[in-house]
Amino acid sequence: DVCAPEVEAHRDVLLVAGMRVAQRARLREAGIATIDELAASTGEIPTIAPSNLASLRTQARLQVAQERGDPGVATSGGVAYELVAPDAVGHLPPPDPGDVFFDFEGDPLWVDEAGTWGLEYLFGVLEAPTAPGAEPVFRPFWAHDRAGERQALLDFLAYLRERRAAHPGMHVYHYASYEKTALLRLAGRYGVGEDEVDALLREGVLVDLYATVRAALRVGQRSYSLKKLEPLYMPDARTGEVQTAGESVVEYAEACEVRDQGRLGEWQERLDRIADYNRYDCEST
Repeated sequence: DVCAPEVEAHRDVLLVAGMRVAQRARLREAGIATIDELAASTGEIPTIAPSNLASLRTQARLQVAQERGDPGVATSGGVAYELVAPDAVGHLPPPDPGDVFFDFEGDPLWVDEAGTWGLEYLFGVLEAPTAPGAEPVFRPFWAHDRAGERQALLDFLAYLRERRAAHPGMHVYHYASYEKTALLRLAGRYGVGEDEVDALLREGVLVDLYATVRAALRVGQRSYSLKKLEPLYMPDARTGEVQTAGESVVEYAEACEVRDQGRLGEWQERLDRIADYNRYDCEST
């Protein structure tokens, strides 16, 4: 609340998506303090690798062009974009009927009796429709305490085991590294499924689409989160009551409060809202 308005007011280079604090310091040493100066800059900066500098300049240029409505830049849904390495998509596995799309919902502020923080309260999975014209199949694995989290992990891994048996060429697509990290952490925490998670990673079953996006595409947004990219490819804007990961955390905390008060109907309504949000994330992925 304090810093963001100052960054905005000064047009600081921190507005550039992917900008690191160390890179910001090196740019300032070179006399570049704003996103506009970075977008217009040329030449080398010895303390920043040429490839990194070129990427930051492209990012700054696209963001400035989008802000100004530059007609010379390609746009879709109001988002400026540039394909920098479209062949990166060719490194993805071939599509398979068994492919699924996976997204966690977690509360980092949930704490158990032992003082251990964080709960992955929803493992959300979306499958392809089972028939032409049908809706995609959404499968939520819920966890409301440590025992539930352990069971959700076991159930999720059993589900993947069964699906891989039916579809040996399937992959689990997710966006950004959190899903891999969380699965490893959960397997280590409970001492179950560690070999299975290791095999999923080793055999390339888990596929991070964020890596492909970052390799192939530059956009004029200040973030490469799914929600910032959705104007490029989702025909309808989000309409649910839960719109962001932060709102999902708040909704879950409030759901737990009403459950503890015995208001089970409202508890279920709030869980349904979280599930709708997670399903949309999976569809977006």
